[in-house]
Amino acid sequence: MTVDEIERLAAWCAAARVSEIELAEAGFSLCLRIQSAGPGSRAAASEAPKAEAIATTVRAPGVGVFRLVHPTTGHPVIERGQTVRKGETVGVLQIGACLKAVVSPADGKLGVGLAEDGAVVGYGTPLYELL
Repeated sequence: MTVDEIERLAAWCAAARVSEIELAEAGFSLCLRIQSAGPGSRAAASEAPKAEAIATTVRAPGVGVFRLVHPTTGHPVIERGQTVRKGETVGVLQIGACLKAVVSPADGKLGVGLAEDGAVVGYGTPLYELL
């Protein structure tokens, strides 16, 4: 693994709020720990207004490939801007041959998509704004 790949992995982990990841393969292992910014830091202060602007976020229920189009039907699971109810399916997480529904945590209107179709996501990765 190159330094550039490790830096990209660290940036992805920080963006996905993953605090620790460990990789191991023959002749190579890597343990990466991401420390969050302290309460008095600039990063924490700049993130506070953003958190208030987004009422609710639909997050990935696990690790896998996020799908906006259902892999078996070829139809979009839901359209952005559509009103959704709590528990309604708003996407699909593909884990190998298994499919897991991504459900809305609350009633609202599906806002901006935060992950593209086919993106590899981790547990808790923000997928949609829910307004």
